[in-house]
Amino acid sequence: MKSATFQPGYILDRRGDTIWFLGLPYIAVLFAVSCQMWLPAVALVSISLWITIPHHFATWLRTYGFKEDLSRWKERLIIGPVIIFTLTILGAIYVPLTFFMVNVLWDHQHSIMQQHGFSRIYDFKSGTGTKRSGKFDLGFHWIFFGNMLITSPLFSTIWIAQFASMGLLPDTSTVQMIQSVSWGITISYGVVYLLQLIQSVRQGQKINPIKYVFIGSSYFLWYFCAWHASSVLVWGIAHRIMHGLQYIIIVYWYLRRKAETDLPSDIPAEGFGFKLVRYMVASKRVWAFVAISVVYAALFQLVLLEPIEVFGFGVFRISEVDRTIESLKSIGMTDAMWQGVYAEILVAGFGMTHFYFDSFIWKVRDKKVQKGL
Repeated sequence: MKSATFQPGYILDRRGDTIWFLGLPYIAVLFAVSCQMWLPAVALVSISLWITIPHHFATWLRTYGFKEDLSRWKERLIIGPVIIFTLTILGAIYVPLTFFMVNVLWDHQHSIMQQHGFSRIYDFKSGTGTKRSGKFDLGFHWIFFGNMLITSPLFSTIWIAQFASMGLLPDTSTVQMIQSVSWGITISYGVVYLLQLIQSVRQGQKINPIKYVFIGSSYFLWYFCAWHASSVLVWGIAHRIMHGLQYIIIVYWYLRRKAETDLPSDIPAEGFGFKLVRYMVASKRVWAFVAISVVYAALFQLVLLEPIEVFGFGVFRISEVDRTIESLKSIGMTDAMWQGVYAEILVAGFGMTHFYFDSFIWKVRDKKVQKGL
């Protein structure tokens, strides 16, 4: 019910948001903890194959699925991937540790910006929020996510280990000081964030409560996995489920809404590729979207020269994969699909191309993007 202060708005609708944006983080954590208890470490690779690779595929559909977008971003969609894959090859071969750290940091930045983007969509859908509130939201995401990376048992172990590998291991007092400062900044910003929210309400601005439930659900998953679970396996599975599925859902509905609202002259009906996209997002054909995404994941796995049995979450034991995952975990690598330079180039190259595309295709202030939202 709307009031003078609260003005709810949903990305999909009340039921859809409850499942995919508000409830999914809790389901993902429960599933990840269950995997830790009952499945081998290969479950992390399975989730990457089932969720992460299809969510990359969703990006290709989003960027290349409509003639309008192809014409708007033609240079970026051609030149960008060429540059990214060139740097990926050079980085993986000549400066692997630096390249790995850049990829991981970009991945974290991408996670922050995706949740921030959903926050902006919530404001757009409810007609709430201002540039000022958007900046405060962005600051909240950077500071609270960054605090988790600095202070949590899971991630502090990783960054301290990386410093040690470079011969720059800080002493205990220095680590404690860094973490104390991080907590101080986080708590202070949290207070400022609440005060500006209260001030906005007093000035007569309306807020979307669903947005704040969404933000709280996201940070529950991240903070629970980083502190209470403190497991690369639990973090990797839960985060990939939330991040990947929410992205796939928004892409499906974006393409479907855009296809349904386009004028006949704007419909991407030329060529097999455009027709396939339209067929996949047509009403009552969710199965086609899911099936083709899974086929893409299977083909990607074949190109990686990895076993298709990974789809089975380790039910069929694959000792080689288990050993690889354990070795990657021992050096703090959270993407368990990286096995050798060839696979690293493919996985990281496609992943960073996805990061790059997302940096400009989801601008909520863009009127053409709003059309599909």
